[in-house]
Amino acid sequence: MIIDKNHWLECAQRDVILGGAVMSVRRFLVVHFTGGWMGESSISSMRSQGLSAHLVIDRDGSITQCRPFNKTCGHAGKSKWKDPNTGKLYTGLNACSIGIEMANCGDLVRATYPSTMEEMAGKKIPRVTAKHKHGGPVRDWEIYPTAQIDSLMSVAKIIVDRYNLDDLIGHEDISRGRKTDPGPAMPMGALRVACGFPVDIPIL
Repeated sequence: MIIDKNHWLECAQRDVILGGAVMSVRRFLVVHFTGGWMGESSISSMRSQGLSAHLVIDRDGSITQCRPFNKTCGHAGKSKWKDPNTGKLYTGLNACSIGIEMANCGDLVRATYPSTMEEMAGKKIPRVTAKHKHGGPVRDWEIYPTAQIDSLMSVAKIIVDRYNLDDLIGHEDISRGRKTDPGPAMPMGALRVACGFPVDIPIL
């Protein structure tokens, strides 16, 4: 995988969501789940709601880029992050973060995939039963397929290296109490270690 001079991932499909301000400094990477079904429909939903993310990774590992990495996206919302190197607290994190959406229904209560999902239609949704690390009841969370995690690992390492990022965290960590993504099914510790960060996420 290569990020070109215009901040596009060369191997990715493109489904451009127009807009975004110039993001001259990128500090960290944020991992989300879509809370829904296929990546393509999630992008359409983001576009209609005035939201955006830099990348969407589908369950089969395919990657779609919606905006170049030097433009801001509306993925973080109300959020805060503490620089693990300086201890400085930041807010308004769309201005300095890269967002990756993972096609995943999270803790959405449904037994099978919908009819719109072609070859996956009607199949049982694989789940892990767990309590979220930030509290709440025990719930069932959709498992991320191996192909999807492999793509995330690969692209995250390239982005962190290219932009010399300071951290890699989940939406749940910058919007604690408001968001639960990417949830207990995401191997966040392994992802952080693969990108050169400590396994534990600094506490705000």
